[in-house]
Amino acid sequence: MKLVFIGGCGRSGTTLLGAMLGAHSECLCTPESQFKADVYKDLCAAGGKVADIPAALNMIKNHWRFKIWGLALGAEPPREVTSYPGLLEWIVRMYGAGVGKPDPGIWIDHTPGNRKHAEMLFDLFPESRMIHIVRDGRAVAASIMPLDWGANTIDRAAHFWQTRVSQGLEAESLSKDRVVRVKYEELVQEPEETLKKLCSFAGIDFRQEMIKGAGYKVPQYTQKQHSLIGRAPDSKRAAAWETSLTRRQVEIFESLAGKLLSDLGYPLKYGTGARKITRIERFTLDLENYCRKKINRYRKKSRRRKASLTETNSDG
Repeated sequence: MKLVFIGGCGRSGTTLLGAMLGAHSECLCTPESQFKADVYKDLCAAGGKVADIPAALNMIKNHWRFKIWGLALGAEPPREVTSYPGLLEWIVRMYGAGVGKPDPGIWIDHTPGNRKHAEMLFDLFPESRMIHIVRDGRAVAASIMPLDWGANTIDRAAHFWQTRVSQGLEAESLSKDRVVRVKYEELVQEPEETLKKLCSFAGIDFRQEMIKGAGYKVPQYTQKQHSLIGRAPDSKRAAAWETSLTRRQVEIFESLAGKLLSDLGYPLKYGTGARKITRIERFTLDLENYCRKKINRYRKKSRRRKASLTETNSDG
């Protein structure tokens, strides 16, 4: 099975790209799989290998991110599964069988955090490729602040974006042949041309149906934040942040992350003259963040609880 990892800062289009590539008849786009790195870190022994495969399977089954997959697995893996990469591939094939793709040739893994685990993932899957997707940080801020996870205020959104994009750039430095960068804006404004380039890089033959982005079954847990998946990309989304953020929010973001925005080719509204956060603004943002975190903790627990109930019902 070929493997294409997609990584990037959250809310940068990892799911959209996964849904596009997943529309190919030989490609399977699975739900996010943060568990693969978590379990590897916990069980990795000398020589970089996971020796206890049954233990790895048990940990995966109990990982809350895997529960979102809604996939029931037995207590033991098949005898032929003797390695950690083999275990992951077996789980992917089991998932594929449940969504009508029992024998996928290519696994599309759109977990945003792949960007920070690139070295580990390349060691596990030597033939894999990675696509690092980047989006204008101001658009990421506008997208993430209303959600129940991630940054709650514009200053924290700037830090959130810079940290994760920097991890992606570090992944790019590992290998020019195995990691390619694409901009979200290119994907929604010129989807066919951009997808053709990405398919060529990943060894996938381009299919016209990819443009509609309907190659991913969104889990119940993330349906609200991924409500646009399954629709053709809207080029207007690229600049939506210009009306959803206030002028001062844009200025604060650029005062903190303007250099990285500029380095990535995103034009600045305020340039080097962006005014920094004042003491009063800092106090107000800290207070807003404190209150939002309290509310979001409840919102996220409620969303997890609803997803777990759905999974229990579907299993039974």
